[in-house]
Amino acid sequence: MKLWIVALIMACAAQNAQAQDWGDLDALLFQYLTNSGTAQVSFWLPNAPDPAQATTAIGIVYEHIPGAAGNTGIAIGVFIRQANAWAFAGEVEGMYGQQPRDAVFSQDFVDVTTTMPGPNDPRCCPTVPTRWRIDFNAMKAGQIN
Repeated sequence: MKLWIVALIMACAAQNAQAQDWGDLDALLFQYLTNSGTAQVSFWLPNAPDPAQATTAIGIVYEHIPGAAGNTGIAIGVFIRQANAWAFAGEVEGMYGQQPRDAVFSQDFVDVTTTMPGPNDPRCCPTVPTRWRIDFNAMKAGQIN
């Protein structure tokens, strides 16, 4: 077998091993951010794409509201890497919207975009991108646009 093929196989194996280093994120998020232990959808927004380099992350879950016709509540938590495990730092208040994305981390905060309903949007179909800043010290989010 040629040397470059062996190197390619080893690189792919290393990438697959890294992808598995996050652990069971749903179990972590559901433990701290849900009442029922399940969610309709969850998001993990770390400060680095490589699990070995990530030190801070935002976890977001959308849990079904019992008795509500298809409605969900949102819960956001901050998680900090400690040794080889993630520790829950606290729940964040004040952020809303769907499809969290584009997280940009700083030492004391993270900025995240969600999609919110516009003035004429039906509840099901929000269209307005909204930028939020989550303050790690206060564990609160506020709109920045």
